[in-house]
This record gives sequence, structure tokens and C-alpha cells, in this order.
Amino acid sequence: MKYEAVVELAPAGIWVAQGTAPEMARPHSHDDIELNVVTSGAIEYLMGERRVRVEQGQSAVFWASLPHRLLAPAGAPAEVCWVHVPLSAVLAWDLPAADMRSLLEGRPALAALPSDVDASRVWRRWEQDFAGRDADAALLEVQALMRRTLRAARARPSGTGPSSRPLEMAAFIMERFRDPITASDVAAVAHLNTEYAMTLFRRTWSMTIGDFLLRRRVAEAQRLLATTDLDCSAVGYAAGFGSGSTFYAQFAKLAGTSPGQYRASLRASGD
Repeated sequence: MKYEAVVELAPAGIWVAQGTAPEMARPHSHDDIELNVVTSGAIEYLMGERRVRVEQGQSAVFWASLPHRLLAPAGAPAEVCWVHVPLSAVLAWDLPAADMRSLLEGRPALAALPSDVDASRVWRRWEQDFAGRDADAALLEVQALMRRTLRAARARPSGTGPSSRPLEMAAFIMERFRDPITASDVAAVAHLNTEYAMTLFRRTWSMTIGDFLLRRRVAEAQRLLATTDLDCSAVGYAAGFGSGSTFYAQFAKLAGTSPGQYRASLRASGD
């Protein structure tokens, strides 16, 4: 991947880059909210079996924890600006609940970039700000652009629902993750036998049904820890975990810290 500039603000995990969009040989995932702006050409992501195209002059926001892959461009390579912001940081922004729910349910937000925004110039300034002493100001601007994209996308027609069996299964998990659902329940939604459904799901999303369900539950727990005063055990049950011990173990496995430490770090960063 060839970038004009790459900046990573280690303490906050912010990643900023701009350059030529690469073809990705395989899907990848990372627990960030990703903001893309296409400055020339167009890019196309494969998210499961769904293709998401972002045209020149558009911005896109999506939860990058769901496996995604940039496809080879049909024409000349596109020029793109990227920002990755950790989910924990975005949860602290108190975005509208409908927007946050849409992102965590795997629905990318696409919108036209405001006509007065020169993305390449803005990104160069952010690169300097994140590398210097104005990281807080740059992050506020990132937040503002994400909010504008989400608001504009909300006003667009939502389109049709899932159009394939892997999408039907993923949508079911996203909607019912709080319930004690099983692989058989997920398979039944797509009218498949369980063994084939599990194989198809893993081939499409590069993770098992159980892993997908776990990621969604942990993301919900992160949201509740950031936005409510529920005690940690109550957060686990509200996020769909059947026991406190399972919640603590699985949260630490994915988030790299305990629920209590996660909440404390968010509050410390907000002071």
C-alpha cells in the first residue's frame, strides 16, 4: 500500500493515512470505526457477500470489526483518505443512538462530502496535528466529519434488507444478540441445515457464528460501559452474556482488559 503520509497516534490508537487504494488479497478486521473519503476514482469493498462502492467525492463510515476487503479497481487506482478511530473512543462521543446502532449492526454510512471540504488538505493538516500538539482539535474535526456523514446517510433511502443467506444470518445475529441464540437458530433463519450454515457463514465472514456473536456482544458491552452507569455484571447480562464469569473472560479476551478497567480508562481519558 503506497501512502503519501501515515500517522499513528499511539496513546489513542488513531490512524490517519492518504494515498492510493490497494487491492487486498484477503479480508481483514480491526476494532475501529473507519472513515474513508475518496478523492479520485472509486473504491469497492467486499463485506461478506455484499459489495459497497464509494465514489469520488463520497465519505463512508463503518465498523471495521466486520471483515472487509478492498477489491481490485475496475479502472485507474483510486486516491483515498482514511482515518481509523478505536471503537472505545467513538463510544465516548455519545453519537445518536440510531447511528451507533446502525454501525454496530454492520450497515455502512455513505454520503456526499460537503462541497467546501478539501479532503486532501484536511488530512494533511490532521497528519500534522496528530503528530504535534493539536491532536485534540484534529480528533474533534474527525468526529464532526463522521457525524455529518452519519446524518446525511440517515436521510437517504435505506434500501432493501439482506439479499443473501450469509447476510440474513449476520442480520439475525445483529438483531438478536442479546438472546440465547444458537447456531441452529441462525441456520433456521436462512432455511439451512446447521452444519452447512456454519460452513457458509465462516467462508463468507472469515469467522465462526460464535465469534461473530461474541464480537457483537462485546461491542454492546463497550457501548454500555461508556454510556451508562450500570455495574459491570449488569452490563454483561444486558449485552447477552449468560453469566458474569463468561462475560468477564470473553470481554478480557477481545478487549484486552477487564470491563472495570475499560470503563475507568474511558473516564480517565475524558477528564
